[in-house]
This record gives sequence, C-alpha cells and structure tokens, in this order.
Amino acid sequence: MQFCLETTVTMVKNLTQIGFWIVAGSVAWLSYRQARRTIFQPAKNEVFKVQIEKLQELMQLLNWKSDFDAWRASGLSTSADISMNSLFKTYAKDRFSAEVKPKAEDKASSVGMIVSPNATGFEKIVGPADDADESEKRPHHVYDWENYTWETFEVSSRYQEVVELLDEVSNNPVLPHEILSKVNNLQKELHDAAIRAAHDLEKVVREFPRHYPNRECLDGADLTWAHNMREERGQNLYIKLNELKQAIRTYLQTDELFGSRT
Repeated sequence: MQFCLETTVTMVKNLTQIGFWIVAGSVAWLSYRQARRTIFQPAKNEVFKVQIEKLQELMQLLNWKSDFDAWRASGLSTSADISMNSLFKTYAKDRFSAEVKPKAEDKASSVGMIVSPNATGFEKIVGPADDADESEKRPHHVYDWENYTWETFEVSSRYQEVVELLDEVSNNPVLPHEILSKVNNLQKELHDAAIRAAHDLEKVVREFPRHYPNRECLDGADLTWAHNMREERGQNLYIKLNELKQAIRTYLQTDELFGSRT
C-alpha cells in the first residue's frame, strides 16, 4: 500500500513538471510570435521601405520601353556617336591635315572611355634631340584606317550615370539576392553591349577611306550611313532589364497583390 502511494506521488510530480514545461514552452512560443509582430515587424517594415525607395530610383532611370529605348536611354547611342565623331576628326586630320566639325553643335561629350585589352598604348615620340633615321622623318599616320582596330570607346555622361547607379545598387546590402543577381546580369550586359558597339565602330571606321578618299569629300560629310552598319541596338540589354523587372515583381508579389496580367 505504501509502495503504491509513493508511486502515485512520483507520477503526479512528473506529470506536473511535464505540464509545467509544456505550458512554459507554449508561453515562450506565443511571446516570440507576439514579439515578431510588435518588435521585429516594425524593423522589417523599415527595411522594406528602404528597399522600395532604392528600387523606385532604379526603375525610374531604367524605364525603357523597347530595344531602341534601351540603346538610347542607356547612353550607348550617344557614346557610339561621340566615339565615331572623334575618330572621323582624327581621320581627317591624319589623312588630309584637315579640321572638321559638325554643322550642328553636339552638346554630348565624352566623360571617360573603355579601353580595349588589345590597345597598343603610347608610341615613342621622336624629338629634335633624337637621332631619327629617314624612315622616322616620313609622315606617320596615326592608324591604318583600312584595317582599323578599336583601342578606346568613349562614353557619355548618361552611360556613366547608369553605370554608377548599377554599381551602387549591386553593392547595396539591403536588397535581396534574387534582385542583386539580375542587377549584376544587367550591369555585365551593359558593358558587353558597349564592347559590341566598339566592334561595330571598327567596321564603320574601315569604310572612311572609301567614303572620303580625298580632302574635297570632307566638305559637308554626312555620317548617317554609319548607323545602318550597327548590329548592337540594345536587344540583349532590354532582355536583361525585363528579367530584372520580373525578379522585382516576384519579390514584391505584385501579381498576387493586384492580380496577374493576362
């Protein structure tokens, strides 16, 4: 009888302890859930607001509606024009010792350049004190224009603005990985598109001697024909932008909030 009583008391004690820990655990879990709503949620909301502000800034600059818009608004178009005009002036000066300038003043100017990995760098300059042989005294052309290979591609302020914003966004610790990954892809494609535009420029410049074989041809020269030789027109850039937009829509659950577009 005594043994049964002790067993019963021990069992009751154990059950009480088990019940205590179950209740304590439940209270702790409920307190944590409440804390997430009252303490963690405001912090999460603040982070979300920062994300929204940065994404709005990004999308306002990258509000491109088509391939052509991407080519123009990214600054690639003006960069290509600046580079081509600069090379045409160099060609006129090098071949014919002529100074040329566009009839309409172009306000776009170079703010930097992309340098080709094949750039030859600086050539030796022979001065009066140097012993130059007869071959060095002959007129020296800057480029072999018929076989021109690009060495630098000048970039416009708009292109630089897009590059700097993408750099800033790609290093933002607040934005989620799935969006940063698409930003990095767009960033890489912008650079690759500039390289392809530089290769297009090679083909254009090699045609200079055929279109402008003498000094008289420079008068009233029109480079409109050169635009038809471009293959890079922002196609892949626009694709990468749409991939970024889709990643943002997915992250923000836009379709769930406002209904899917059909």
